[in-house]
Amino acid sequence: METIKEFCSQETIEYKQYLTSLTELLDKFPDSSEYIDDLSFQQTLRFVNIPICFKLNKIAEINQTHKIVLIKGTVIRAGIAKSMSKVLSYRCKECKFVTEVQSCSSNYFMTENQMKCQNIVIKQQKYNPFFKQKIQGFKKQKCNSTAFEKLEDSKLIDYQEIKIQDTYTTIEPGTISNSIRVMLEGEFVNSCNSGDDVIIGGLVTQRWKMMKQIPQITLWIDCKYLRLQNQLKLLQTIDDDQLNSTFQHRNQVINSFIPELCNQWQVKLGTLLSLIGGVTKSNNGITVRGDSHLLLIGEPGTGKSTFLRNACTISEKSIYVNGIGTTQAGLTLSFVKEGSDWMIEAGALVMADQGLCCIDEFNLLNQQSQQSILEALEQQTISSSKAGISTKLNARTTIIAACNPVEQVYNSKLSIQYNSGLSTPLLSRFDQIYILKDQHDFELDKQLCDHIFNLNNNKQNYTLKQLKQYIIYVKNTFQPIMNEDCQQVIQKYFTFIRQQTQQVTARKLESLIRLSEAHARLCSKRFIDEFDVVTVIALIESTQFTGIYPEFQDCLTEGVTVDKIQDMWNHLKNI
Repeated sequence: METIKEFCSQETIEYKQYLTSLTELLDKFPDSSEYIDDLSFQQTLRFVNIPICFKLNKIAEINQTHKIVLIKGTVIRAGIAKSMSKVLSYRCKECKFVTEVQSCSSNYFMTENQMKCQNIVIKQQKYNPFFKQKIQGFKKQKCNSTAFEKLEDSKLIDYQEIKIQDTYTTIEPGTISNSIRVMLEGEFVNSCNSGDDVIIGGLVTQRWKMMKQIPQITLWIDCKYLRLQNQLKLLQTIDDDQLNSTFQHRNQVINSFIPELCNQWQVKLGTLLSLIGGVTKSNNGITVRGDSHLLLIGEPGTGKSTFLRNACTISEKSIYVNGIGTTQAGLTLSFVKEGSDWMIEAGALVMADQGLCCIDEFNLLNQQSQQSILEALEQQTISSSKAGISTKLNARTTIIAACNPVEQVYNSKLSIQYNSGLSTPLLSRFDQIYILKDQHDFELDKQLCDHIFNLNNNKQNYTLKQLKQYIIYVKNTFQPIMNEDCQQVIQKYFTFIRQQTQQVTARKLESLIRLSEAHARLCSKRFIDEFDVVTVIALIESTQFTGIYPEFQDCLTEGVTVDKIQDMWNHLKNI
């Protein structure tokens, strides 16, 4: 409490010094009084270091309005910027007196319906024969006229209305997310878009109107402080003994991810590489994405949904949707009309900006919804033009999708397009595609039973919190660089698989670079070496089956050795 008093007293001293400086300036330059008046009008109250914090579901419990709150949420709707006059000027038609009225926020910035002129005028008394007193002649009284003419607004400010709701990670199952409207003024206008995570501080106000003789009251927040949270990087501190590029450290991280699944080691590695991602590059205004998308095509019971749920858990910002109950507007964006204004409402891909979006039952999306996310997968933006409004929102998100085969059993004799039911342009945008089969093998089934029975006895190397901290750390710290030897090996492998199949596009080359950067980040390295390139090529070979190296599976096991990596490296260099 003492800290708050000291802070308030300090701000009061600074404000007094500001008033003193204005007074001295006005005495020194009398002609600047008009400019000082305009400057003082532009000064608005702003809050910093607010010690009070409320959740959206707690705002309704506030007994009185005009209380300071600090809340965190996600922008789901954003209106267009408009101009507003906070001071309205009216001129009386009888006495020509100008009255300035503050616009009322609780009445949607409108004045009262009945307004009377409060100017003091001298009026002559009318003769009244029923009174015996002599008439005084004149007396002072209020004008009380109700005839006004509105003058031109000279003091206009910009304002914008947005709507925020609880962040996706704080929404409890079985509940509807709480939302509240926010009024942005001045420099806060157009400072955030739909899908941004924001921290807003301001005053709680009420708005009400009569709807069929029933008062309808809504809560608003008059914003005095706004900060974009998705621009803040969470840097975690990791011990120096963990920063090494040995096989043991990488295997510990992989084994700590979804320890309940057995015999899915390479899919775990691929999922971690997608969560970490590569380096985003920008040249002459053209941005090359660093996010790596992943698709799981598996038979029922192979753990696809488990991969998606755990990926959402360890991601810094994530959204999970199901293809059965998701529409095109729910994935991308939509235009909502409120009154006479149009507002942009963000979908799942926009709300997961700079985060992760997991889509289960991906093949059950209708054809129009699948085509609408093609732009988000490659350009990482969502463009739309409706109701005379053309807009483009960022969708810089990593997409991990899962789907069942069309026949529920994967047919190896047919193509991936037939088994998944997805189009070729859509499949080419995924950096990794893994096929999960439910194999009926006695040894594998026995190993699975032993793994599940001994699951509680095995202590995983890293906890879920430590694994999340490590992924955030390597993602925000390391920017790996590739040398010429690695570039030549990737070039030779890319040209080889282009000759083997016509389904490989130029996007596969960018995928190899992104995955190599992600693997170097996973091993906490600043330079990409042969271990990263060989591992990534082995991952691609697990789905392409080009036959370039028959023993590539040996590089995707926990017992991989330096000699095995070197053998595959030499083989790739001699293609």
